[in-house]
Amino acid sequence: MNQRRSFSLPAPSRGVNRNLCIATLVVAIFWMSSILWPAEPTAGWPFVAEMQASAWVAGVLAAAGIGILRSVRRAALCAALALLAVLIVPRVPAPNFSDATNPTRVFSLNTYWGKADDKRIARAIDDLKPDVVFLLETNAEEVSSVADKTGYLPMTQPRPGNDRADNVVALVSASYKEKTGAHGNMVRGLTRFQTPRVNAPLHGNSEFVGVHAVAPAKDDRPAWERDLANLSEWANSRRHLVLAGDFNATRSHPRYRDFELSDCTGHLAHTPTWPAVFPVIRLDHIMTTGECLGGGTKRILGTCLLYTSPSPRDS
Repeated sequence: MNQRRSFSLPAPSRGVNRNLCIATLVVAIFWMSSILWPAEPTAGWPFVAEMQASAWVAGVLAAAGIGILRSVRRAALCAALALLAVLIVPRVPAPNFSDATNPTRVFSLNTYWGKADDKRIARAIDDLKPDVVFLLETNAEEVSSVADKTGYLPMTQPRPGNDRADNVVALVSASYKEKTGAHGNMVRGLTRFQTPRVNAPLHGNSEFVGVHAVAPAKDDRPAWERDLANLSEWANSRRHLVLAGDFNATRSHPRYRDFELSDCTGHLAHTPTWPAVFPVIRLDHIMTTGECLGGGTKRILGTCLLYTSPSPRDS
């Protein structure tokens, strides 16, 4: 006589769920605590910069850890809700209550070693009509092409024969140059790369500075920390300043929080700008000693995300 028997695996005990919850929360808390670690000496340690930049993942992990007290399904639901919040909140426009009447629009783009499509850069400039433009990781050919297509005037030049990440170039619209008496020069000694400056003496003696900090990779971690320290110390001493570019840092990095300037996101949180295919963190920023009137991002084929923001009013 044949007999059929059915078996079911027992559900995980509350004890197992509790242990998983504790382990998950310990990892998440340690991970999130990294954003509070002092820049010296931890900025030069392996993986610290990466932990800080991805601290939002620890928040999702913590939500999953709390949910697992009930069930694996509840853990997945909590993690999904946390992830959804991380993805949506940075894209919600922030309200603007400013009464400023004389803004300057700034446009910053990392061209990824000159690989951006020049025609699309020119089209974005035509659409957004910025007053000041910074092109990072650019080259002489790209600068010339963008200037020819837009009529914008280069205020600085890339290093001759250099097509790598060192080059940062400033351009301005002809109308802005005429209106403000804008002229360009280089700020020396702040980072490894070029640091172009546009001076606008007829616009409250405003300074617009393009920034490219070293990436915190391998042996460059100490240099990255020094770049941010130099930039923040210099910027905090200025009165009418806009910094724009690729800081290779997020708000989670202690050295980035040393800047005493307003960060122009234009949204409730930092809209991600890196990597280009599916951005998850924001490395590109525009900040000012004045008042931000808004901001946004725009995708350019072949590069990172473009970030544009109105800069401060005269003060």
